[in-house]
Amino acid sequence: MRKLILFGGDLASGKSYYSNIIGNKYNILVINKDNLKEILGDDFIAKNRTENKLLSKVSFNLECYLLKKNHNVILLESNFKDYEMDVINEIIEEYDYKVLSFVFKGDNKVLHQRFLKRLNENRHYVHKSQDFTNIDDFVNTLDDLRKVKYPGIVVNIDSSDFKYQENSEYFKIIEKFIKD
Repeated sequence: MRKLILFGGDLASGKSYYSNIIGNKYNILVINKDNLKEILGDDFIAKNRTENKLLSKVSFNLECYLLKKNHNVILLESNFKDYEMDVINEIIEEYDYKVLSFVFKGDNKVLHQRFLKRLNENRHYVHKSQDFTNIDDFVNTLDDLRKVKYPGIVVNIDSSDFKYQENSEYFKIIEKFIKD
Protein backbone atom coordinates (compact mmCIF):
# COMPACT_ATOMS: atom_id res chain seq x y z
CA MET A 1 0.00 0.00 0.00
CA ARG A 2 1.21 3.46 -0.85
CA LYS A 3 1.54 5.87 2.05
CA LEU A 4 1.27 9.63 1.99
CA ILE A 5 2.25 12.02 4.73
CA LEU A 6 0.83 15.51 4.27
CA PHE A 7 2.33 18.57 5.94
CA GLY A 8 -0.02 21.52 5.55
CA GLY A 9 -1.30 24.54 7.38
CA ASP A 10 -0.17 28.00 8.32
CA LEU A 11 2.39 30.17 6.60
CA ALA A 12 5.71 30.48 8.46
CA SER A 13 4.99 27.47 10.65
CA GLY A 14 8.19 25.55 9.91
CA LYS A 15 6.61 22.90 7.67
CA SER A 16 9.38 22.89 5.07
CA TYR A 17 12.18 22.67 7.60
CA TYR A 18 10.42 19.92 9.56
CA SER A 19 9.54 17.97 6.41
CA ASN A 20 13.24 17.84 5.55
CA ILE A 21 14.05 16.56 9.05
CA ILE A 22 11.46 13.80 8.64
CA GLY A 23 12.57 12.97 5.10
CA ASN A 24 16.19 12.60 6.18
CA LYS A 25 15.38 10.69 9.35
CA TYR A 26 13.17 8.12 7.60
CA ASN A 27 14.75 8.22 4.14
CA ILE A 28 11.49 9.11 2.40
CA LEU A 29 10.80 11.27 -0.63
CA VAL A 30 9.85 14.82 0.33
CA ILE A 31 8.02 16.86 -2.29
CA ASN A 32 8.02 20.49 -1.23
CA LYS A 33 6.01 22.94 -3.33
CA ASP A 34 8.25 25.87 -2.40
CA ASN A 35 11.37 24.01 -3.57
CA LEU A 36 9.72 23.22 -6.89
CA LYS A 37 8.59 26.83 -7.21
CA GLU A 38 12.13 28.09 -6.57
CA ILE A 39 13.59 25.75 -9.20
CA LEU A 40 11.04 26.91 -11.75
CA GLY A 41 11.48 30.53 -10.69
CA ASP A 42 15.20 30.39 -11.42
CA ASP A 43 14.47 29.89 -15.13
CA PHE A 44 11.06 31.47 -15.51
CA ILE A 45 11.19 34.81 -13.74
CA ALA A 46 7.79 35.77 -12.37
CA LYS A 47 7.47 39.52 -12.86
CA ASN A 48 4.29 40.05 -10.85
CA ARG A 49 1.81 38.38 -8.49
CA THR A 50 -0.18 36.83 -11.36
CA GLU A 51 2.90 35.16 -12.81
CA ASN A 52 3.95 34.05 -9.32
CA LYS A 53 0.54 32.40 -8.85
CA LEU A 54 1.12 30.58 -12.13
CA LEU A 55 4.44 29.30 -10.75
CA SER A 56 2.55 28.04 -7.70
CA LYS A 57 0.03 26.27 -9.91
CA VAL A 58 2.74 24.61 -12.00
CA SER A 59 4.59 23.60 -8.81
CA PHE A 60 1.41 22.02 -7.46
CA ASN A 61 0.87 20.17 -10.75
CA LEU A 62 4.40 18.78 -10.47
CA GLU A 63 3.64 17.65 -6.92
CA CYS A 64 0.59 15.78 -8.21
CA TYR A 65 2.59 14.23 -11.04
CA LEU A 66 5.20 12.94 -8.59
CA LEU A 67 2.48 11.73 -6.25
CA LYS A 68 1.22 9.42 -9.00
CA LYS A 69 4.62 7.72 -9.30
CA ASN A 70 5.33 4.49 -7.50
CA HIS A 71 6.94 5.30 -4.16
CA ASN A 72 6.18 3.46 -0.95
CA VAL A 73 6.09 6.58 1.22
CA ILE A 74 5.89 10.21 0.10
CA LEU A 75 5.84 13.33 2.23
CA LEU A 76 4.00 16.15 0.45
CA GLU A 77 4.41 19.63 1.95
CA SER A 78 2.60 22.84 1.02
CA ASN A 79 0.15 25.52 2.11
CA PHE A 80 -2.71 23.59 0.55
CA LYS A 81 -5.78 25.38 -0.75
CA ASP A 82 -9.26 23.78 -0.81
CA TYR A 83 -9.20 23.15 -4.55
CA GLU A 84 -5.72 21.60 -4.29
CA MET A 85 -6.88 19.24 -1.57
CA ASP A 86 -9.75 18.18 -3.83
CA VAL A 87 -7.20 17.12 -6.46
CA ILE A 88 -5.05 15.37 -3.86
CA ASN A 89 -8.09 13.49 -2.54
CA GLU A 90 -8.82 12.24 -6.06
CA ILE A 91 -5.23 10.97 -6.37
CA ILE A 92 -5.44 9.38 -2.91
CA GLU A 93 -8.54 7.48 -3.96
CA GLU A 94 -7.28 6.51 -7.42
CA TYR A 95 -3.90 5.28 -6.17
CA ASP A 96 -5.17 3.82 -2.89
CA TYR A 97 -3.00 5.86 -0.53
CA LYS A 98 -3.09 5.48 3.23
CA VAL A 99 -2.76 9.04 4.60
CA LEU A 100 -1.30 10.73 7.67
CA SER A 101 -1.83 14.52 7.80
CA PHE A 102 0.08 16.94 9.99
CA VAL A 103 -1.68 20.30 10.21
CA PHE A 104 0.45 23.18 11.48
CA LYS A 105 -1.32 26.08 13.20
CA GLY A 106 0.15 28.80 15.37
CA ASP A 107 -0.49 32.11 17.03
CA ASN A 108 -1.35 34.68 14.35
CA LYS A 109 0.96 37.40 15.69
CA VAL A 110 3.90 35.03 16.17
CA LEU A 111 3.54 33.63 12.66
CA HIS A 112 3.16 37.09 11.15
CA GLN A 113 6.37 38.30 12.82
CA ARG A 114 8.17 35.14 11.68
CA PHE A 115 6.91 35.67 8.13
CA LEU A 116 8.10 39.29 8.06
CA LYS A 117 11.50 38.30 9.45
CA ARG A 118 11.93 35.69 6.72
CA LEU A 119 11.23 38.31 4.05
CA ASN A 120 14.23 40.29 5.28
CA GLU A 121 16.44 37.22 5.11
CA ASN A 122 17.98 35.90 1.93
CA ARG A 123 14.74 34.34 0.66
CA HIS A 124 14.12 33.41 -2.94
CA TYR A 125 12.19 36.09 -4.82
CA VAL A 126 9.25 33.73 -5.49
CA HIS A 127 8.34 33.99 -1.80
CA LYS A 128 8.21 37.79 -1.82
CA SER A 129 5.38 38.46 -4.25
CA GLN A 130 2.60 38.84 -1.72
CA ASP A 131 2.58 41.81 0.61
CA PHE A 132 1.70 40.66 4.12
CA THR A 133 3.04 43.65 6.02
CA ASN A 134 -0.55 44.23 7.12
CA ILE A 135 -1.40 41.61 9.75
CA ASP A 136 -5.08 41.61 8.74
CA ASP A 137 -4.19 40.43 5.22
CA PHE A 138 -1.93 37.76 6.70
CA VAL A 139 -4.62 36.55 9.11
CA ASN A 140 -7.23 36.44 6.32
CA THR A 141 -4.93 34.13 4.38
CA LEU A 142 -4.42 31.96 7.49
CA ASP A 143 -8.18 31.79 7.93
CA ASP A 144 -8.54 30.43 4.38
CA LEU A 145 -5.75 27.88 4.91
CA ARG A 146 -7.37 26.75 8.17
CA LYS A 147 -10.61 25.82 6.37
CA VAL A 148 -8.90 23.05 4.40
CA LYS A 149 -10.06 19.56 5.41
CA TYR A 150 -7.21 17.06 5.64
CA PRO A 151 -7.68 13.36 4.90
CA GLY A 152 -6.61 10.29 6.85
CA ILE A 153 -5.23 10.37 10.36
CA VAL A 154 -4.93 14.05 11.32
CA VAL A 155 -2.36 15.33 13.81
CA ASN A 156 -2.66 18.99 14.79
CA ILE A 157 0.59 20.73 15.68
CA ASP A 158 0.95 24.02 17.53
CA SER A 159 3.64 25.78 15.55
CA SER A 160 3.76 28.94 17.65
CA ASP A 161 7.25 27.81 18.64
CA PHE A 162 9.49 25.13 17.20
CA LYS A 163 9.43 22.74 20.17
CA TYR A 164 7.30 20.35 18.12
CA GLN A 165 10.33 19.59 15.93
CA GLU A 166 11.85 17.58 18.76
CA ASN A 167 8.64 15.99 20.04
CA SER A 168 9.30 12.25 20.12
CA GLU A 169 5.55 11.52 19.97
CA TYR A 170 5.40 12.84 16.41
CA PHE A 171 8.33 10.62 15.45
CA LYS A 172 6.53 7.63 16.97
CA ILE A 173 3.36 8.43 15.00
CA ILE A 174 5.35 8.60 11.78
CA GLU A 175 7.30 5.41 12.55
CA LYS A 176 4.08 3.51 13.26
CA PHE A 177 2.48 4.86 10.10
CA ILE A 178 5.44 3.85 7.95
CA LYS A 179 5.63 0.33 9.47
CA ASP A 180 1.89 -0.49 9.40
